[in-house]
Amino acid sequence: MMELYIFDRDLNFQGIIENFFSLRWVRRYSKCGEFELHCGLTPATLSLLRIGNVVWKNDDQEAGIIEYRNISLNAQKEEVLVAKGRFATSLLGRRIIWGTEIINNTVEIAIRTLVNNHAVNPTNPDRAIPKLQLGNIKGFTQLVDMQVSYANLLEEIEALTQTHELGIRTLFNPTVKTFTFDLYEGLDRTITQTANAPAIFAQEYENVLEQEYSESINNYRNIALVGGIGEGVERELITVGSGMGQDRFEVFVDQRNLSNETDDGTPIPQEEYQAMLAQKGLEVLAESKEIQTFDSKINIGANLIYKQDFDLGDLVTCLNRRWGITIDTRITEIEEVYETNGKSINVTFGNSVPTLIDKIKQVVR
Repeated sequence: MMELYIFDRDLNFQGIIENFFSLRWVRRYSKCGEFELHCGLTPATLSLLRIGNVVWKNDDQEAGIIEYRNISLNAQKEEVLVAKGRFATSLLGRRIIWGTEIINNTVEIAIRTLVNNHAVNPTNPDRAIPKLQLGNIKGFTQLVDMQVSYANLLEEIEALTQTHELGIRTLFNPTVKTFTFDLYEGLDRTITQTANAPAIFAQEYENVLEQEYSESINNYRNIALVGGIGEGVERELITVGSGMGQDRFEVFVDQRNLSNETDDGTPIPQEEYQAMLAQKGLEVLAESKEIQTFDSKINIGANLIYKQDFDLGDLVTCLNRRWGITIDTRITEIEEVYETNGKSINVTFGNSVPTLIDKIKQVVR
């Protein structure tokens, strides 16, 4: 069983937990990850696993922050302590975009600007998140034209990363006691490219223990009509996406609150304003893709080595010849499970079915 290192909210080392019943460590590509730890109740675990403390395993770049704690007595008269939380990227969810941000730049600069202005170096020093810093610029070139006011900072960033297929993570450095917000992009390891060694997941290679395939168009939309300011025939409208006949799935995105003026009353050029509306439409379409998902339990002792031959965010090839399915898809989630009988890895390839909360956020957006 691995060791878990515990730090307080100021990132000072507090102790080690060696014995626990189970640990779920869920890494996500364009969203914040989460964890859940079950262990026996002892004076040590009670002291270490406090709300706000940081949990880190030294084979990972990210750390979790405890947001929930539960103590219970089970049928076997064992006292069990459960600690749950999300990775340190969740700190951004504690901030809103205070005021209005208008950004016409690359998606990387846009996200870094939002994090810097509302979490790292905000005008109000009370809003700064201690120990948080920005990582190096990677040079991603996707462009955005956006205007956003008072939205949750993390939710806005997740919408941008999902739209442009980028990954987010907050790297933990216990030596210098810092959290570093980082954008990244997974490698292309599909069977058709030649730059990287391909990663192919199939039962015939004995690297898949269990496999489940799902496809759905229940939430699919490929045409967004975005409505901005104005009423009736005077309303500003923009259309994004493509599709025709039965293959056309439409959605209306109400952005009447998206102003065509800056905070000081300066008019925004119409072309720029329309680009902002188009960005909102693209974000909704990115959250409304056709679902095509392979959920697989991976054989970690097979030909592909986790974090060496494949990792979160990589584009890989999944196939099942008996089902007649071959897809090139991104690894969007990896769940590591540690129990007394060993370790297992569950991998999600592709975009998952949206939850009710996801759908509510789409409506609000």
